[in-house]
Amino acid sequence: MEGCVRLLSDIASDTRVALRARWCGVMLLIDDSQHVLASSGGMLGIYRRSTALSSYVVSEPQHPFIVLDAAADARFAGNPFVDDGLIGFYAGAAVMDPQGYAIGAVCVTSRSARLAFSKNDVSALFEAAEAVCSAVWRD
Repeated sequence: MEGCVRLLSDIASDTRVALRARWCGVMLLIDDSQHVLASSGGMLGIYRRSTALSSYVVSEPQHPFIVLDAAADARFAGNPFVDDGLIGFYAGAAVMDPQGYAIGAVCVTSRSARLAFSKNDVSALFEAAEAVCSAVWRD
């Protein structure tokens, strides 16, 4: 298990750099909780799902969930991560289980809003989510 967590942390670190983000995390959504399993640095632990932007990722897993300016998005009014200035930009892609269910996400965040997130960036984010799936469910 330790080797898998290390591999997930490496995926998060590489994705953070590739997508020019402040932070990247790998998380599972279980019941009312978000479990951050690996990251590019810090913020590991269990958080309330009600404050997790990743909840939006699993609701439409075939599409990336991109929020260029979280502070300007009414859906996140009152969200502590946005209000405290930790998330200004968010992009996430679903992590799928072998049966095809979205069970989590790979996401990148930055404190500052962005003007754009390119098609190449979306592709890299989906590739990171695929790498997580391959790492967790390898034969």
